[in-house]
Amino acid sequence: MDLTTAYPRSPRATIAGLAMAARAADKARAQAAGTIGEYNYDCPMDNKLFAFVGTNGEEFLAAVTSTPDDHGAEQLLTKKLAGKSADEIAAYNHSLVEHQPQAGTDGCTWFLAGREKNGRGRTDIFTWTDLIDVEEGREVAHRSDTPDWAKAHA
Repeated sequence: MDLTTAYPRSPRATIAGLAMAARAADKARAQAAGTIGEYNYDCPMDNKLFAFVGTNGEEFLAAVTSTPDDHGAEQLLTKKLAGKSADEIAAYNHSLVEHQPQAGTDGCTWFLAGREKNGRGRTDIFTWTDLIDVEEGREVAHRSDTPDWAKAHA
């Protein structure tokens, strides 16, 4: 995977039913190949995945690079998911995909600047996943409910 010429998969793309897993796998492959470009592997969003399943960046990287496809990552994640319920997995996926910046933080300022620069005029981009997807040219559904933190910035 060469992230200097292509985008990683969306945070919504799954491996073993887990959001962020496919994107983290793409970044891990690029990290191992030295072609990660401006992306960061083992970043805060990757760490949400790792914390949920009980792994870390090193173990995930080793699993990803053990096969030329997603099979190594899928094996590791499936093993780590043993004992987690479908409801726990759904709650994790929802939490990751719907994660929003916190008002008044540097992260919120960075988010709003990114939305202004790359959001194609969209003021209804409220989640980190939506921002990533719109920045990378993927379609993002329009939202009608503005969260409290964003009302001052709509």
